Amino acid sequence: MSPALLSAALTLLAVLTVIPRRGRALHRLTTPPRATAGATHLAGSARRRLIPLTVVALVALGVGLSLGASTLATALVVVAVVTTAITQRTKARNHTRRTQKRTQIIEACDLLAADLTAGRPPQEALEGAAEVCPDLRPAAAAARLGGDVPAVLHLAAESPGAEPLRPLAAAWQVSDHSGAALATIITRLTTSLRANEALTRQRSTNLANAKSTARLLAVLPFFATLLGYALGANPLAFLTTTLPGTACLITGTALSLTGLAWTNHLSTNP
Repeated sequence: MSPALLSAALTLLAVLTVIPRRGRALHRLTTPPRATAGATHLAGSARRRLIPLTVVALVALGVGLSLGASTLATALVVVAVVTTAITQRTKARNHTRRTQKRTQIIEACDLLAADLTAGRPPQEALEGAAEVCPDLRPAAAAARLGGDVPAVLHLAAESPGAEPLRPLAAAWQVSDHSGAALATIITRLTTSLRANEALTRQRSTNLANAKSTARLLAVLPFFATLLGYALGANPLAFLTTTLPGTACLITGTALSLTGLAWTNHLSTNP
């Protein structure tokens, strides 16, 4: 492995080390002392992860500086590009999972409303909806045991993509406190959730062209580099071995990645 690739690999390892692992366990109702203990545990875990990150980052920085400023800049550019590609891919997968979960919850609410309208008891209707949506299983268990269904739904709504469970918890709580017909409330809630989901999908469709254009602009420099070689030039040598080339490489990469990140930000936070 060449020194430049070694430096890039070490720097990439440092970046990946700091990325937190997403836990799969469902949050539990805890007392304030346990919550404090959990926060302390998370802080200790973050500190333990910071130690290998610091070591790897210092080693990567030392290797890069020993090879020269141009080599270090090239390695950082490679790491930035690879990290951005991994991040974008991860965000796309998470967005797909969240969309699928929201759709699943809306279908479960539709089934729940239909069962309640047909005269099925709320507990049995919730158990039937839980067969369609696993996120409703803790609430169905709470209803079967006489627990606080709205609290369990609020807790399950903290999972990414499970946000529709929050208004469902509010609807269940209103029905419990006021005696209003739960079937009517959830039917109207399902209609509202479907309308919101349709707006979200329409917005994503409208912004798809803008995101595609941003991605195309981000990869155009690679095609320009290939075009330079086709014309008999040596663009990589200029970009990685000379000071003006290194400045152009860093500036161009920073602008491309900033434009891509800004476009994604606008598409997710209109």
